[in-house]
Amino acid sequence: MKKMFIILLSIILSFNAVAYEFKNGREYTQTKKIIHNIPNIIEFFSFFCPYCYEFEKIHHIQYLTKNNFKKNISFQKYHVNFLGGKLSPILTKSWIIAQQMGIEKKIILPIFQGIQDTHTIHNINDIKKIFKNKAGINENQFNNFWNSLTLKILIKKINQDIKKSHLDHIPMILINGKYIIDYDKLEKIFHKNFSKKYIELINFLIQKK
Repeated sequence: MKKMFIILLSIILSFNAVAYEFKNGREYTQTKKIIHNIPNIIEFFSFFCPYCYEFEKIHHIQYLTKNNFKKNISFQKYHVNFLGGKLSPILTKSWIIAQQMGIEKKIILPIFQGIQDTHTIHNINDIKKIFKNKAGINENQFNNFWNSLTLKILIKKINQDIKKSHLDHIPMILINGKYIIDYDKLEKIFHKNFSKKYIELINFLIQKK
């Protein structure tokens, strides 16, 4: 009887271990044309997007992605300007500065909170306060990067990539210039197992021809 139970258990476990089959049109969609000369993985978000805030707060999306792939896989998180009016381009530039300084983790949630919860971010000075209070970046350091040629070059590249990507909604992620993941759809499919399946899906699409 005991042997029979062990055999049945092993059959059940082996059945559950079968790899989940990701399908185009369900967990991801394929673009009609391949987009060239962009990073392998691009996450698109806005500080004005409620879903972006929720996914970052609950799943720490940026670090979930960034920390689970090989170094030869290029990854970028782009802030878009089609939400938020005049403040949005300021946030885009501020986000690039944070990335270049390596302080994204320190400022991302405080900025989300300031925009969507406390409504205390209204201009560039409010953003500078977050950089100083949360990451120790003083106004001179911020201003030097704000006025730099490097920032202008990066903004031009990012705007080109976003334009080529033909975005119509966020949050979303683009893999190898041809596979799109919609976070909202994915969370509804996987729910409690989101983080694990999210990484599996990206790995699947990175390797997919």
